[in-house]
Amino acid sequence: MRNFSILVPCYNCEKIIEKNNKKLINKVQKKKIKFEIIYINDGSTDNSLSKLRNIKLRNKNISLISYNQNLGKSAALKKGIQKSKNDILIFLDCDLPYFQYLDKLIDKLAQGKEFVFIDRRSIKSKLDKSKLNFYQILRFMISKLVNYIISKLLIKNFKGDTQSGLKGFKVDKKFKKQKFISNKFFLDAEIMSYYSKKNVKFYSIPINYKIPKVSTIRIFDFNNFRYLLELSKIILKF
Repeated sequence: MRNFSILVPCYNCEKIIEKNNKKLINKVQKKKIKFEIIYINDGSTDNSLSKLRNIKLRNKNISLISYNQNLGKSAALKKGIQKSKNDILIFLDCDLPYFQYLDKLIDKLAQGKEFVFIDRRSIKSKLDKSKLNFYQILRFMISKLVNYIISKLLIKNFKGDTQSGLKGFKVDKKFKKQKFISNKFFLDAEIMSYYSKKNVKFYSIPINYKIPKVSTIRIFDFNNFRYLLELSKIILKF
């Protein structure tokens, strides 16, 4: 039996975290696998930490990491990686994106696939294009551009999706010793580049998906230049 560590970064999620935790626990328990769930509170300013503490008290399979400052999604995941105990890691956003595909992702990892990811870029994936607003269209185009840059400069000849909020992989012996650069949004791409160089085969899951109409990601934000700088540093490193 393979053992799973599910890492869930959280930021200002007080309205959804208890309901989503119940959904996640129910889903994973039905798979009859050995697992742990690690929540990482990324400096939330609402009541998320209190709710996460209560969740942890109710379930022995749940661990909690928390810090006062918002360091970024990648930084939160790196904290979770170091605390994880099992040989399979799953990254899952706290709003449970693509939750209906979690069963298949777990099954493929349990069957021995080394790296499995949700792939919005697959030719078999279908985007719901009905009534897209300006924000959704712009976000879609920027996402395609970022994936193009990554495929050309970071993971050569890779046409898949590095930035989806659900993926899982087997941890090799040297993985936890790696010094990954990203603290914001590009840890997934760094990790996939790391495994690509080891000739690990990626298994992609095509999906039907929608682009959120609202998000914490702001298109016209000065911080986006910092994110691009971070991606540039990663590309130079690899």
